Amino acid sequence: MVYDWSPDGKWILAEHEYTAEGRSEIWQIPAGAGPHAEAAARKIIFDPGYFVFQSKFSPDGRWIVFEGVKDKSSGMESALYVMHATGGPWIQITDGKNWDDKPRWSPDGRSIYFVSGRGGFFNVWGVRFNPAKGKTEGAPFRITELDRPSLMVPREIPNVELSLSQDRLVLTVAQVSGSIWVLDHVGQ
Repeated sequence: MVYDWSPDGKWILAEHEYTAEGRSEIWQIPAGAGPHAEAAARKIIFDPGYFVFQSKFSPDGRWIVFEGVKDKSSGMESALYVMHATGGPWIQITDGKNWDDKPRWSPDGRSIYFVSGRGGFFNVWGVRFNPAKGKTEGAPFRITELDRPSLMVPREIPNVELSLSQDRLVLTVAQVSGSIWVLDHVGQ
C-alpha cells in the first residue's frame, strides 16, 4: 500500500505487511532507484507489537505522521504518532483512548488533522504541531459536527478518506437510515 510522496519527490512511503495477521511496517522507497528500488528501500516505521498505517510526510519533509494500532487484551487501541523522517523514536500525539485514524498535515505543517471516534461519532479533529520542537501544542480540537445518522462519517473506517487543500477539506460522509417492515401472510 503506497501512502505518500516526499515533498521533494525523491521518496515514497509504503506499507508492507509481513505476518499472516497483517502486522505491517512502513518503508521509504527511493523513487529514482527503479526498476529495483526495493534494494535501496529502508524500513523506517516498525514495531512487532503494532500495525502501522496512513503514513504522511510533513510539507517540509522533516516529519512523518502515522497511525499505530496495538492489539491489547481489552481490544484494539489506535493512536497517532509523529517521528523524524530520518528515523528515531515515535512521539505519541493522541492518547489512544479513542479510535484515531487518517492523519493529514495542514498545508503549513503546523497542524495535524485526523478522524476520531471521540464523542461516539467519528469526526474530524485537529491538533497543533510545533515542527521546530517536534511536539504538539495544546489539546486536540474538533473541526466537524457530524453526529447524527442523517449525516455522519461511516463506521467502516477503512473506507473513509480525508484530504486537505489550502482552504478545503474533503471527507467521506454517509446518510444512514433504517425502517421496520411488517410482512403479512409470510407462511403462505
